[in-house]
Amino acid sequence: MKPELTGSHRSTYEAVFQHPVARNLDWRDLRAMLGALPDVVQQEHNGTLKVTRNGKTLVLHGPGHKNVASVQELMNLRRFLEQTDKARDFSAAEGV
Repeated sequence: MKPELTGSHRSTYEAVFQHPVARNLDWRDLRAMLGALPDVVQQEHNGTLKVTRNGKTLVLHGPGHKNVASVQELMNLRRFLEQTDKARDFSAAEGV
């Protein structure tokens, strides 16, 4: 299930799952999209973004420039979003 996002947040979310991998995903847009997701807690420290959602945590390292630098980090984010969306769906089904 896709989260209830609108406008630019929806576009950024879809870009994370784009094939081939998006090479021009803006770091600020990514942070804003994560903040718009339900049940997300963000903590920033020295360019590192720690995102926690539905009991899972992901640490992203801010790029030295405007765009998300690492394809591996983008793939980790994609996996994190898939897992936490499923965890959220399961919790809702259980009535938690």
